[in-house]
Amino acid sequence: MNKFVLLTTQRTGSTFIQLWINSHLNIRFHGEVFLRIYEAADGFRAYCESNGIRRFFFDNSVGRGRFTKPLYSFIMNWFGNRFLKGLFYNPTFSAPWTDMTTEAWKEYQPRENIDQVNLVGFKIMYNQLLEYNFLQGWIVNQNVPIIHLIRENALKLLLSIEMSKKTNEYQFAGEKIRPKLFLDPGEIIKQLDYIVALREKTKEKFTGNPYIEITYEQFFYNHSVESNRIYDFLKIGNAKAVHPKYLKKLNPDNLEELIENYDSIAKVLKRTPYQKFLD
Repeated sequence: MNKFVLLTTQRTGSTFIQLWINSHLNIRFHGEVFLRIYEAADGFRAYCESNGIRRFFFDNSVGRGRFTKPLYSFIMNWFGNRFLKGLFYNPTFSAPWTDMTTEAWKEYQPRENIDQVNLVGFKIMYNQLLEYNFLQGWIVNQNVPIIHLIRENALKLLLSIEMSKKTNEYQFAGEKIRPKLFLDPGEIIKQLDYIVALREKTKEKFTGNPYIEITYEQFFYNHSVESNRIYDFLKIGNAKAVHPKYLKKLNPDNLEELIENYDSIAKVLKRTPYQKFLD
């Protein structure tokens, strides 16, 4: 199987793109399989919990500090590579996320067109590269093509993260008035600096890999062009991928409707590189 990864961080529209990619006839695309609380059958957690030894190391190797110890690093590296071989080369290892509106997403949903699938991928978050330190080496050594999904407007990314924490909503938006958020004027520059720096630092880890950068803004507002860029990058036909209609945006586009102390934040960001995010 040809392989690829979708590299991103939280609140970038990655679930929408994940389901859209997985709907393509020739692609089997898995979700956030290295998320520690991921409950679906195709996840690293499920793989580890199916065996007593793997479960022990998975449950007792939490955090970046332990994974950097030679023994844990070696063992988790071995488990991780075994898991990835199954993920990519077992033709019945079908991605379960075809419909997130029911609990069925946690179970296998075998595809009828297994013989037509020739491209397999999964989604990985920046923080998972730190938690599972074998992943960066695997991506580099295998020369895995990378679709890097970013959100250019770091202020809206920050607001989306804070809103999801406040409302406990991560994927679905009901017909409701969103609460306004208060942002700390003394911390806002530092928070935006961190978001932008982490994105660039992650990008620099994979300078030798086949690479394409997709932005949240362009994908959703210039979809036909951006989707064709993805198809060309993956070297597949540009038909059959469909939009998941039941996912909606959580937040309004107008920042004045979302930020409680908008005037204070606008004043802090004025004449900085982040002023453009207010537009």
